[in-house]
Amino acid sequence: MPQLNGVAERRNRTLLDMVRSMMSFMELPPSFWRYALETTAKLLNIAPSKSVPQTPYEIWHGKSASYKYLRVWGSAAYVKRLMGDKLDSRSTLCRFVRYLKETAGYYFYDPTEQKIFVSRNSVFLEKGFPSDSRRDEVLIEESSEEP
Repeated sequence: MPQLNGVAERRNRTLLDMVRSMMSFMELPPSFWRYALETTAKLLNIAPSKSVPQTPYEIWHGKSASYKYLRVWGSAAYVKRLMGDKLDSRSTLCRFVRYLKETAGYYFYDPTEQKIFVSRNSVFLEKGFPSDSRRDEVLIEESSEEP
């Protein structure tokens, strides 16, 4: 009965809060929630904790996790195309949606073709996010005073 296990309930709540935050910030379709959940679970499994001296990853694998491959979920990346005409662009702008489980590489979403694919050859643009257009909007405050 999971509803009687407070630790599991709190972990599930943390997972869902993180997924909700990731989904709203990156403005991806709701169908991408499972990729956000997988990424969140992966991050929580390699994150250090005050209460336990080892991470779940270290306990399971017997070694420390590498952090150098971590990327911002939903961030833009230029992914090298495998084939095409000589005059076609050599890369396409995609969004990072998932880590590969056992090998180096990432899953990417190509919004123009609406396809998800795997690639190792990419350049991430983590300085700015695709949802940065929201930051350019001007906030106009309503005034209760009459002119």
